[in-house]
Amino acid sequence: MAYQAKSAIEIQLDVLGALMLRDIRTRFGGTMWGYAVAVLWPCAHILVITAIYVVMKKPTPIGDSIVLFAVSGLSPYIILNYMSRKMMEGPLANKQLIYFPQVKFFDVVMSRAIVEICTSSLSIFIVFFIAACCGAQIIPRDPFAFCESMLLALFFAMGAGFFNVFISQMLPQWIMIVIVPILIIYFTSGTVIVVESMPAVIYNYVQWNPLMHIVKVCRSAFYPGYGADADILFVLMVSGAMALIGLLGIRFVVPRFLN
Repeated sequence: MAYQAKSAIEIQLDVLGALMLRDIRTRFGGTMWGYAVAVLWPCAHILVITAIYVVMKKPTPIGDSIVLFAVSGLSPYIILNYMSRKMMEGPLANKQLIYFPQVKFFDVVMSRAIVEICTSSLSIFIVFFIAACCGAQIIPRDPFAFCESMLLALFFAMGAGFFNVFISQMLPQWIMIVIVPILIIYFTSGTVIVVESMPAVIYNYVQWNPLMHIVKVCRSAFYPGYGADADILFVLMVSGAMALIGLLGIRFVVPRFLN
């Protein structure tokens, strides 16, 4: 029995590895070098917005570096935006693979999730490296808070990704509809402004935005005393709830639609 279980695990890992390699090779130009586009595209997203702030000479709400302010706020959003959408697009782009008996629907979803975790991590590393080359003081004063914020962003993005996968299988139009809530999350998360400057009535509502709390945790790593009211438990609860709904839907509901 132990030998059979080990063999099953090995087969599962081989399937995941093959799916990940196929995803990396085929998504951009059919070569491994094309994967650089997947890594650099989120970087370009952050750097373009940061460059706009610099050119417009936008005043820095916190600290004295607009580059650090922008990068510390945009990084969690970029993780959420790209990872949650790319996870959803994976099964839609690779549905034909599910006809192979060794490949399950969850394998396709999980392989895309692992690829996006690696992609997001590389993108954020490159962004902070470029920011450092531009003279920004990107070494966090609280490394633990920064790592915590990145893990929270990945967990939230993965939860949203599983949820999006489930909904998109029921409602294919969701791949376009989801853009609206993502934009709402973006504009109310404090990535481009300090949410504390919002009117009290609006601020009471934006506190229901998990990304806002993640951004606060991220900025607290660079700005001592900021983000003390960030609710990490709320982020974990929302992320876990979305992941649970998505995983249960993928396990019990999606197979009926696929059949």
